Amino acid sequence: MKKSILFLALMPFALTACLEDEGNYDYTELDTVEISGLAESMRCVLLQKQNITPNVVTSIPESRLEYIWRVGADTLATTKTLDYTFTDVPINNDPLTFEVLDKETNVRYSKAINLTVVSPFTTGYAILTEGGKLAFQSFESGNPLYNDICQEVGADPLSGTPKAVKQLRWQDGNSGAWYDRISVTMQGGKSPEFDGVSMKQTKFYEDEFHTSSVPQFSYISAQYFNADKAIDIITDKGQVYVKRIGSMGSPDAGYFEYPLVSTSGNYRLAPVLTRVTSNDPYYITLDEQNHCFVTWMGNNLSARIAPLNFAAPEHKNIPGTLLWIGNPLYTSDAYAIVKNNGKYYLYVINYELSYTTWNMEATMKSAVELPDGAINDNCVFAANIVMSGYSVTTNYLFVGDGPKLKAINLLNLNDINSAVIDVATFDGDITDMHFDRDVNVLPDAEFSIAVSRSNGSSIYQIDPTIINHGAVIRKFDGIQGRIVSFCRKI
Repeated sequence: MKKSILFLALMPFALTACLEDEGNYDYTELDTVEISGLAESMRCVLLQKQNITPNVVTSIPESRLEYIWRVGADTLATTKTLDYTFTDVPINNDPLTFEVLDKETNVRYSKAINLTVVSPFTTGYAILTEGGKLAFQSFESGNPLYNDICQEVGADPLSGTPKAVKQLRWQDGNSGAWYDRISVTMQGGKSPEFDGVSMKQTKFYEDEFHTSSVPQFSYISAQYFNADKAIDIITDKGQVYVKRIGSMGSPDAGYFEYPLVSTSGNYRLAPVLTRVTSNDPYYITLDEQNHCFVTWMGNNLSARIAPLNFAAPEHKNIPGTLLWIGNPLYTSDAYAIVKNNGKYYLYVINYELSYTTWNMEATMKSAVELPDGAINDNCVFAANIVMSGYSVTTNYLFVGDGPKLKAINLLNLNDINSAVIDVATFDGDITDMHFDRDVNVLPDAEFSIAVSRSNGSSIYQIDPTIINHGAVIRKFDGIQGRIVSFCRKI
């Protein structure tokens, strides 16, 4: 008890001693690092070099400092200046972070920048040239032109003879997101597919065959891919291989195995086809061996190639070779140019598709012999579309004949000699042309032509109105080599 009283009596003195102790401690201020000269946000374009040098103010000796640039856990550089080129769009929304590390104290000082990396290949023109190079004319700010994508991304050069380039789009069955790639057909070489964002090679079509031998390609119908729309390859022997999957998903889930069979037995398809509409799974082309237009479904593994069902007997026999066949967007007509015994014929086929029985009935709306000199084997074709709300009409078939742009008036085929109209003359040969529709730009119905010259090529977006005589809306120059094929990437 006495000890407790003594302890309590001494407590005030103990507290006073603590409060009056001024101590003898050495408080040293931490070093500071001030980082400036960096924006709060940054927008980078793939394949365009970034060169950024921040301003760093500190009393810490340079020998103790270490610099790091990173996005998420990925280190881009360990130098004060960022000299870097993005080749992929980051998956996550991590910021670009600049860090200064004091190696002696292990203290880090950082500045985060909101980062957006965009692809210049989202929209524009994918272009295949005679020299076997894939080019891309971007619609990104500044309209950059990449004349050799393989060299830009470090991919193997294209091999073989260039035939065609197309965009392939598909929708993920789970997320609903849309993806795209660029397909290139090379005859006598390997036909690659490129990622639509980075333009890196993803695969070769030849590697997707589960057969002992791989055929030579003449045509790939790479446009859309899902449960209803297949990828079809027509070989140089006129056979068609189909790649399908059972449900929507990546085109990597399928493969090519056997060619389709025909109800006519042996067959030889023309190296070009068209889909009846952008939403239906039927394809049409000419069987040049059995002299008839044929069709097949793109969503049925047991599909057979069968002749189109025409009521008139004369329309069931179409001898000759098919130069071109096309089906304008959202229309129920297909247009075909067939050469037979030195003469050229224009066929206009209307079809009605039953969505209950999936049977298709065809009607030959027109079958006319074109005037001498109207077209030749080297001509290219595009059927125009006229949009009026949800209504679509096709009034003209455009013909590229060397430097001349012509039009065949489809509303005046009864007087075919006066139906061929000279529209405009350009400063080079028209080697390819397309109508495309991009709802993100105006005008959304675009008519684009490739004009090739010995000293370089151009792509023109032109006014499709006949009375404006091919007036140029936009022009893209500087494309190296003669253009074999191009597609509008949307």
